[in-house]
Amino acid sequence: MSTTVVCLHALGSSRLAFDALAAELGPEFELLALDLPGFGDAPVELGTSVRAMADHVVQRLSAVDDDWILLGHSMGGKIASVVAARALAGELPPPSGVVLLAGSPPVPEPMAEERRAFMLSWVRDGPLDAAAASEFVAANVGGPLELAAAERAVTDLLRSSPLAWRNWLEFGSREDWSERVGVLDLPAVLVAGGADGDLGENAQRELNGVAYPRATFVTLPGAGHLLPLERPREVASVVRASRPART
Repeated sequence: MSTTVVCLHALGSSRLAFDALAAELGPEFELLALDLPGFGDAPVELGTSVRAMADHVVQRLSAVDDDWILLGHSMGGKIASVVAARALAGELPPPSGVVLLAGSPPVPEPMAEERRAFMLSWVRDGPLDAAAASEFVAANVGGPLELAAAERAVTDLLRSSPLAWRNWLEFGSREDWSERVGVLDLPAVLVAGGADGDLGENAQRELNGVAYPRATFVTLPGAGHLLPLERPREVASVVRASRPART
């Protein structure tokens, strides 16, 4: 029987960012990659607050079995921690483990206000344009992406809802969920890119580590922030290692 890996994507991304990871993992794992509201094919009307996005995920997982791993990338990391807390509270069968890739923490995400304002300026008059999307990708990788991965990233950014983009940067990323998430008694692997900035190794240890006392930490040298696109093979190795031993 395969283990289900539930994948939650980053700001400006979609479920398709995990296609290469699915290929690397093979048949032992079934990936259930979800679009969060306002991104990919999920309508923005579902709600773009942290609570609404977590509600959307919990509803999609109503039939999940006991053999699943929760994986969140960047923005999806914060949503994953909220969902994990709700699972431990009895809304879902608890996941057997959590993997965060450059995860946004339950506390307000560290970000320079100048950069936040610059990213908000990209959607002042509508969706991101090609120049902004390319600039975002270049600023968040440790080295050039393969062509298919770069095209995937840009395509997802171009179809992102401006409202969802603004609401994450202005509100969701700033929300403090630490008291509601609390301490999560789950095996966890917190992965950082060695060339990541705000959500690199230090942030994972100091901000996400508080919520995951059983966490182990992995840093991928030279990688930036877009880990599922940059390093799918290494991320697959982390997921395999996080799978509980079967008896």
